Amino acid sequence: MIMPIYQKKYQKKIKWQKKIKWPLFILITFLLSLFSMGVFGLKGPNNALSGETASATAGESAETADYLIGAGDVLEILVWKEPDISRIVHVRPDGKISMPLVDDIQASQCTLPQLKDRITKALAAYVDNPSVYVMLEENRSKRIYVIGKIEEPGEYVLEKETTVLQAIATAGGFTEWAKKDDIVILRKGQQGQLRIEFDYDRLVSGKNIQQNMLLLEPDDVIVVP
Repeated sequence: MIMPIYQKKYQKKIKWQKKIKWPLFILITFLLSLFSMGVFGLKGPNNALSGETASATAGESAETADYLIGAGDVLEILVWKEPDISRIVHVRPDGKISMPLVDDIQASQCTLPQLKDRITKALAAYVDNPSVYVMLEENRSKRIYVIGKIEEPGEYVLEKETTVLQAIATAGGFTEWAKKDDIVILRKGQQGQLRIEFDYDRLVSGKNIQQNMLLLEPDDVIVVP
């Protein structure tokens, strides 16, 4: 059967479109998938940092900036492009840390930014323009202990200013037979151990509210008989 010339041209055109159409469709689909995954540096809604997460991150940075380093703390020290110097260190009982190239550095009673400045100055003699980051890996220097007739006795991290009531609440509260009017806080003093009495019943009844002004210190022991 002999087809008209215009019909042959039309069929060739259809065949040409079929050859081009599918590869083009695949290419467009591929590019769209790359776009959705953010390959080109464009972030979709799923990649965005939520306001809640951003606030939490900022809050953590603000809290640790004022943190006073103590003996026993674990710190992570990063020196940009210096993996042999970067490391996790423990603050020794004498309050110092050890690092390559430099002598022991006093860390105890420094804030994280202050220690960063000390390390940066010490490394400047060996590293060109050192960029140092200091982070609190683990708080081990500020602990309190709640023992006795309490729901969850044990060791607790003292992360911020904490009253006796707050510590007891964190430890789950009293057990049924706890003597709430005979609580004692044992504290290390320069002249030896101090014994501070705490009467929960008088506090909650409003007879001795001043007791709640007492802030706990590292190594305090709350004894609930």
